[in-house]
Amino acid sequence: MTPARFVPDFLLPLVRGGALHVGKPLGPSSVARVLEMARRASSAPPPPGGADPVRALARARAEVMARYLPAGTPPALDETTVRLGAALHDLLALAHPDLAGPGVGRRQDRIAAAARSLAAVGPPRTAVEAVARHSLLGRLGEIVRIDRTVRFWLGRQTFVGRTPPPRITALPALRRVRVDQTARGWLREIGIPSPGRAAFVELNAASPLGEALDPLRLDPPPGWGRMLAVIRFPPLARVVAGAALDLGVERAGDALGAALYRYVGMHDPPVGVHASGEGAAFALRFLAHLVWLDVLFRAEGRRLELDRDVAPGAGLELAVVLTAAERTRPALVWPEDVSPDGDLGRAFRARLDAFAAQAAAAGSPRLVAAMAIADFAVTPATLPAAVS
Repeated sequence: MTPARFVPDFLLPLVRGGALHVGKPLGPSSVARVLEMARRASSAPPPPGGADPVRALARARAEVMARYLPAGTPPALDETTVRLGAALHDLLALAHPDLAGPGVGRRQDRIAAAARSLAAVGPPRTAVEAVARHSLLGRLGEIVRIDRTVRFWLGRQTFVGRTPPPRITALPALRRVRVDQTARGWLREIGIPSPGRAAFVELNAASPLGEALDPLRLDPPPGWGRMLAVIRFPPLARVVAGAALDLGVERAGDALGAALYRYVGMHDPPVGVHASGEGAAFALRFLAHLVWLDVLFRAEGRRLELDRDVAPGAGLELAVVLTAAERTRPALVWPEDVSPDGDLGRAFRARLDAFAAQAAAAGSPRLVAAMAIADFAVTPATLPAAVS
């Protein structure tokens, strides 16, 4: 992949849809050349017909940002954008068929190290920055590789992630040519080679909104240390809560509740927001907020369709962690401005009682572990002693 083709052939289809062209791995020098070309393009008048890929990329990303922050400004093609795009490109290159052959392990290690270095830009510092990064990487789960098998009268030939050359498909009637296509998801079916695991986690830490919007993901599983970087912004917390309710509060709550054990136990990769009592308390309040919203929707006759088909046992992790939170400190689940004597308060109380029964049926070891999470959430941080 040459720097000149990186924006039109990779970044633009990554946002707008289309074929992603993966070439030779990119490094810091390539990032610098892409930025220089973008600087020159921005200072030049737009070409006739508006065919400038840098401006087209900005328009496509602005459309994505408007779904989350209507008042957001169009994102620039800055160093962070190019670094994150280059890191993703290199991760895709890890499984490229051209990389196969003797010494593939060493080549993958070098590419993965470069991808990790590029992706290590840290968590977003503002809601606008979080959404801007998501406007670039929000469609990772949609990336597929299309494999084509060409069958003809003398045999067949398979092209992994490539379009067969014209000579292979020439004279289709005479040679009885048939092309079979198979689309395989990059994340869920193909997977990332093991050398690239750390780089992919860094990429998620740099742009965690996609992870927060998809708590049922398995690889990597949701991590509060990454998600807290975006859920702490109220506009994005509302978006994430809405996505969780669309999935079903039991299903989403179970995944997010299970993630709390990894967060407090410091079993997540050491990127993003480090485990703290404040972070655990925020996570518990967010889970309680999901239940409050669910109760409110039910009270207003707007129960989500998806929740009608809840599987047996669903909601157990959510029930256990919220039961532990209320027993440890009710303020973790009860907002100060909601009376327990009102209709909404009584409906939530009934939900908590059902959670407590569910937690009791699960057995004490699970509840003891959840109580440890709640204790961690309310224990004051120990500050170093001052030296006078």
